[in-house]
Amino acid sequence: MTDDPPATPAVPPAHLAAAVPPPSAGPPAATVPPAATTPPNAAGQSPVRRWWRWWLAAAAVAWIVLLFGLAVQSQRDDSPTVREQRDIGQARPVADRAAIDLTTAVGDAGVVVLAEEQITEGCRITPMRPGAELTRVLTAYTAPDAGPALLDRIARRLPASYAAIARHDATTGRSRLGADAGDFVAVRGELIRAGVVQLRISTGCRPASDGSRPAPADPRPGTTAGATPRSHAELLAGAFGVADVQAASSVELPCPDGDGQLSSYALTAVSTAESDEWASLGFTMPRATVVSDQPPLFVHRYDTKGTVVRLDGDDVWIAATDFTC
Repeated sequence: MTDDPPATPAVPPAHLAAAVPPPSAGPPAATVPPAATTPPNAAGQSPVRRWWRWWLAAAAVAWIVLLFGLAVQSQRDDSPTVREQRDIGQARPVADRAAIDLTTAVGDAGVVVLAEEQITEGCRITPMRPGAELTRVLTAYTAPDAGPALLDRIARRLPASYAAIARHDATTGRSRLGADAGDFVAVRGELIRAGVVQLRISTGCRPASDGSRPAPADPRPGTTAGATPRSHAELLAGAFGVADVQAASSVELPCPDGDGQLSSYALTAVSTAESDEWASLGFTMPRATVVSDQPPLFVHRYDTKGTVVRLDGDDVWIAATDFTC
């Protein structure tokens, strides 16, 4: 018995050995299939992407047109939302109407003397935008103890749109009034001394305008000019020995409907008459109603007219007013 030769390990064929990785090699790498691509069009963009770009551009243009149209309509039809949307020229008719409404509210409880409007420049709408403010002051004269009641009367008789409120502080003794004339025009009133109420109309700081005021309308046909406030003031001055007129002013304000006006004339002079002589002032005017006859303030009304005399030592201030609105 012969021994068999030792068995030799089987060697795979050469073409199979090349396909078998060596033991030290890791697992075979995953094969990534090539990404699917969409062939671009001639412009380098897909049709879907180009459609969205055109849609967004059209929507943006439509939005701009809509906003412009709304802005034009708002400017034409809507009321202002901030004071800066109306300049001084546009706010002046509101201030004028407020002066007429205040005078109407005072009525026969006193005499209103109108002062010239004042336009003050130099205020700032914004840090970079200058502006101007229009102010008009009316002074109502009544009996010495009737000032707080006059403020209540004004607040009660102003149109409801003013939302006027009169307040009286028992601690400080101050009596004040607040109201809104519309279009951001404010009305403030205060009792500044016994029987004297100051009414202040202010537009606040807003864009300036040319400051011009339309010329007053001509009197209606068939009307005749009667005695003016100036003629009444000068009549009183002559009757009581007033001489050396130091200052005089005349103000006229047409009524909103053009029918009538509020006019005032005032002068400051030296008087030689004593206060008891001025106390007889009411007897010099027919149908006069005495509002106050206590020195140093004498206030009278008659028909649509009124007079105020204020004594200050040797000086006398005489004002006459006529309200025909």
